[in-house]
Parts: sequence; structure tokens; C-alpha cells
Amino acid sequence: MRYTKLMGALLAALALSGNAMADADADALKAKQTALQAEQPGLFARDIAQKLGVSEAKLLAADIGRGATLLRSDVATYKALFNRMHELGRIKAITRNENGVIERTAVALPPKLDEQGRVKPGSGFVGTEIDLRFKMDSWGYAFAVVAPRAGGRTSRSLQFFDKNGEAIHKVYLNDEKGVPAFEKLVAEYKAADQKPDWTVAVAKPAKPLTDMNIKELRSAWYEMTDVHEFQRLINDFGISRERAFELIGTDAAYKITGKSVETLLETASKREQPIMVFVSNPGMVQIYSGLIEKTEAKNGWFNVLDPDFDLHLRQSGVDHGWVVRRPARSGTITSVEFYDTKGEQVVNFFSRRDQGKEETKVWRDIVGSLTRLP
Repeated sequence: MRYTKLMGALLAALALSGNAMADADADALKAKQTALQAEQPGLFARDIAQKLGVSEAKLLAADIGRGATLLRSDVATYKALFNRMHELGRIKAITRNENGVIERTAVALPPKLDEQGRVKPGSGFVGTEIDLRFKMDSWGYAFAVVAPRAGGRTSRSLQFFDKNGEAIHKVYLNDEKGVPAFEKLVAEYKAADQKPDWTVAVAKPAKPLTDMNIKELRSAWYEMTDVHEFQRLINDFGISRERAFELIGTDAAYKITGKSVETLLETASKREQPIMVFVSNPGMVQIYSGLIEKTEAKNGWFNVLDPDFDLHLRQSGVDHGWVVRRPARSGTITSVEFYDTKGEQVVNFFSRRDQGKEETKVWRDIVGSLTRLP
């Protein structure tokens, strides 16, 4: 009996000690963040985390109990939150990778399901103003964040991260009308344990290709009848998008300069060519479809700055691009994709077109004007 009591007391003491250490670590990280922001104001949270040598989720977790709340971390919770996002009213949805950021402000629509249980286009986040494609298998953490802003304002957001703590997607309230709904969601989905269980996901190695595989790849490429078949094709062969472009031949894909992204956006704006913009990371794809108006280069970023749509591309991070021609039932579909030096996609563009219609001559003229690399 005495032994059992002693063990219980020892375990309790160890738990208290561990909590104290965790709190001290959080306080130390918060102090470093505050000092860095004072030295370099205007840094994004992602950049602060990199400079401090932690993930963005760990940086945010230092604020748990001080404006940040850990939400339940499971796919069912993520789906439930997005199914109810329309309750928040007007929101800003943000997806980013290392060198690209896309932002869309609109009112989310409630999802409507078809007979198979899939969200119908034109509802939820499928083909609506906030157009998203989810890859939730890689998601690991979700937080609700309430933070002070300049002018006495308060920022409220829901932030989602992958298993390595890298940001997947963020949703910000755009006005005060959604505050009661926000607080209700936080209360319903708050995690019982407010200490995250940090895990690390292991990347799968790429498969080597033989000469025979390359022949099969080229054959499969020209058998495509829909642009969406491309992702399945590269998954089947176990290769990256860029590797597929390198192998397929210059009649289907060729390299262009990184600076071409600015030419494309400026020309699409001047010629009033509607485009589709895709910015993605391992857990999310966010899409904008429509015209763009104002473009501007500032502080190392090339930007589209429109009333309800922003695109930010780090100029030093866009190393090169690819013009890609894929077969489809409605004719050849031409996309323009841009990558960094590590081979990570920054942004992807298509001509916006109605289903079953060919892309415009204006789009093909814009693509043809982009500077080709030898």
C-alpha cells in the first residue's frame, strides 16, 4: 500500500515537473519571438519560426493559454469545422507555401451533398469564391487564435498545420458579426489536453525510372483525356511533376524563366484574360478563378492586390517555370507552373474557361510570349 502511494506521488511530481519545464520552454520561446519582432518588425509567422529554428505550430503553441487554443486534431474535427465555416460570415482564407501566398475574402457557402456523399460544385468550398481542395491525411494540428492588432482591434482565426507543424491553411474573421459563432466553434472543438503531441511525418522516397518506364510514361501522357488525370499519372509512376516534365519531351513541356511569372500576370491584367491561379502545399490547394487588376512589385514580393483577392510571390523564390501542354477532350490544355530551386511548386496557372470549351487565343499568345530557357 505504501509503495503504491509513493509511486503515485512520484508520478504526480514528475508530471508537475514536466508541465513546469514545458511552460518554461514556452516562455523562453515567446521571449525570443518578442525580441525578434522588435528587431525585425513585419516578419511573417512562418519566417519568425524559421529564424528561431522551430515549426510555426510550435511557435503558436507557445501562446496556448495566452490567446491560442489547441483544437481536437483528427480528420472528423477538421471536416466538421470546414462544414460549419459559413457560420462565421465573411472570412479571409489563406493558403501558402514557402514562396507563394494566396488570399481570398468572401462568405463561405454551406455544403450540399450528392447521393454519394460528395460536396456538390457550387456549394461548400467546391467551385465557389473560396475554392479549396483538401488533403487532410497530412494534417496534424488545429488552433483557434485570438490576438491583438493595431488600433485596438482583435484578430480571430482558425489555423491548420501538418504533422510537422508547417502551416496548411488559415481562416480569419473579416468582421465582428462572426465572433459568437467563432467562440461557439472553439468551445465545441477545444482539445481536452492543451499540450500538443508533436510527431514527425516521414517523406516517401521517389521511385527510380527505367527506360521502359519512361516509354510507358509518354504513352500514358498522350492517352490522357482530362487534365485531372495528370496527378494520378505521376502518382502511378511515383515521380514528381517536374520529373515528369523533364522526361516527357519539349513538345509537351518546356522550361521558362522565373521572371516570366511577372510577365504573365501583368499581361493577363492588361489584356483582361481571366485566369485560374493555384497555390498549394502538401495539405491544401487553393484556387482563384477570374480577372486580375492591380499588380505591383514591393519589398521583394510580386503581388496581385485586388479588392477580394491577393497573390504574393517571393521574387527570389521563383527560380524557373514550365509551359505544359496536356491533351484533353476539348483540345490541348496549357498550364504554366513555377518552381523554386528545390523543385517545390510555387504557383500554377491555367486559362479560365467554360467546361468543354477550348482555351482562348489570348491565353496562348500570353504563354507564347514567355521567355524560354535553353
